[in-house]
Amino acid sequence: MPVERKKKVKVLVCDDDLTYLMIMRDTLEVEGFEVFEASDGEIALSEFFKVSPDIVLLDVKMPLLSGFDVCQKIRSSEQGADTPVLMVTGADDYKSVESAFAAGATDFLPKPIKWPMVTHRINYMLRSRQAVVNLQKSEERLRYLAYYDPLTGLPNRQHFKEQLEVIVNLAKRGNYHVAVFFIDLDRFKRINDTLGHSYGDKLLQLVAKKLQVNLRQSDMVLRTSDDANTSELARLGGDEFTIVLSNVGSTDGVSVVAQRLINELSEPIKLEQYEVVVTPSIGISIYPHDGDNVETLIKNADAAMYFAKESGRGCFKFYSESLNSKAIDRLKIEESMREALKNDDFELYYQPQVKLSDGSISHVEALIRWRHPERGLISPGEFIPIAEDSGLIVEIGRWVLNTACVQAKHWQNTLPNPIRVAVNISARQFKSASFSDEVAEVLLRTDLPAELLELELTESAVMNNVKENIIRLHSLKSMGVSLSVDDFGTGYSSLSYLKRFPIDTLKIDRSFIIDISNDENDEAIVAAILALANSLKLNIVAEGVETLRQLETLKKLGAQSILIQGYYFHRPMPANDCEQVLKSAAK
Repeated sequence: MPVERKKKVKVLVCDDDLTYLMIMRDTLEVEGFEVFEASDGEIALSEFFKVSPDIVLLDVKMPLLSGFDVCQKIRSSEQGADTPVLMVTGADDYKSVESAFAAGATDFLPKPIKWPMVTHRINYMLRSRQAVVNLQKSEERLRYLAYYDPLTGLPNRQHFKEQLEVIVNLAKRGNYHVAVFFIDLDRFKRINDTLGHSYGDKLLQLVAKKLQVNLRQSDMVLRTSDDANTSELARLGGDEFTIVLSNVGSTDGVSVVAQRLINELSEPIKLEQYEVVVTPSIGISIYPHDGDNVETLIKNADAAMYFAKESGRGCFKFYSESLNSKAIDRLKIEESMREALKNDDFELYYQPQVKLSDGSISHVEALIRWRHPERGLISPGEFIPIAEDSGLIVEIGRWVLNTACVQAKHWQNTLPNPIRVAVNISARQFKSASFSDEVAEVLLRTDLPAELLELELTESAVMNNVKENIIRLHSLKSMGVSLSVDDFGTGYSSLSYLKRFPIDTLKIDRSFIIDISNDENDEAIVAAILALANSLKLNIVAEGVETLRQLETLKKLGAQSILIQGYYFHRPMPANDCEQVLKSAAK
């Protein structure tokens, strides 16, 4: 029965014996092959390049050109380098067999030919050839994966470093400058958290295309010549991209490229039914001023990128020695924080929250302070971001929660009125699978009533992975603790979700309080938050109240029942000082 094939296999049969050709054609066509014939060597070569057969059956002895000559010419061509060639020889003609293999034959078929075996031999050779092709494709795929990012098609970290090595060596010989860009997308994680990783991947693909399009034609990726104007664009992983610009004339030209990339990438990007905005932070190092080797240039561009993020994001910064000193200082702070946890160098200060209507105090917020043995009191604004980046914030958060609960229990036993203590919870701490169990364990160990503990979560932490967070919040709420949203109004809350959260309190961010007495917009925002809280039956804390005018504006807005937290009434203070304030307020 003929073999069914999606695409007929083309067989070129070359022999000067017409009877042989006829029998071979009949034998192969019955099995579903497409047969082409040649009666001499020159016709065989002509037919080969004309029809590109999948396999060639080639008789050794033919007029004009022998089978050996034809095989050699096929093998020497690009088209025939891998085409299976089956040469027909005499059964005892060992010299011809050796010559056939020397000419490049894949296998030989002895005469007299056993016709039923011909198709089996051809199929075997074709399967062997396909196995080789599959192996070559696998090897090519492995080489691709080793050097290219499968998501964007851009060179990966390994490829980038090797190309940068080449570009730097050329720059050394040519005595010119090279700029290395380290690009990180600001707040990219919220895309994955809110829309899902598939949308995050689509966004990365679109960003990669934008980067390619907006680089100068002379700076396009994958230039392989030794031209001094080569460049390299790569994705290092996650939302990090790198660009190399070679033979740059001045930092002004580099600045123009960086700003053009920022402007383009900051434009809204359409992701199906969503429109999102991400901004890039770009760090730039220049060879040879900022390093004369690959590792140093990448490290310094990375450090400059972090400086760009700290400077407000959506901007670019050049590397300088001061940045290197800052990076070293960050490492020292991280090391010192680990020691501080061991040596109990952290302290908790407490800031009372005063009820606007009568001046009573029933709530305080616990605020961490770090008394460094050499540097003295270090501001939270200096060490908390480093703790967040390093992951130490989780361990520090556990210490704060435990210490605050111990203090709250002490006040329950010594003060006439109950005092609720609010503790800030980091996003990383909140997302821990064991967080609810940790809260329950602390409450049990300190014997603190759950209603005297309030957990403060930032708006952005609550609004990421909303469905999971609702479950986490309900788990905490079931213990009896209070929940508040800190920095409310600065994030991207969805009111439809907010009403589903078991939240007790909203804290108005201090950025709206600072100019509330001078800025009508801030006043309108605060009024709207007050109305929202009233409709949802939520408590309100106004944070950062420092002047009488701010206080009077809040009163004017009808905020008599809210709590006021700020320097106007009390600064954060050690536990003993706060205890004296609480005792005085209770009289």
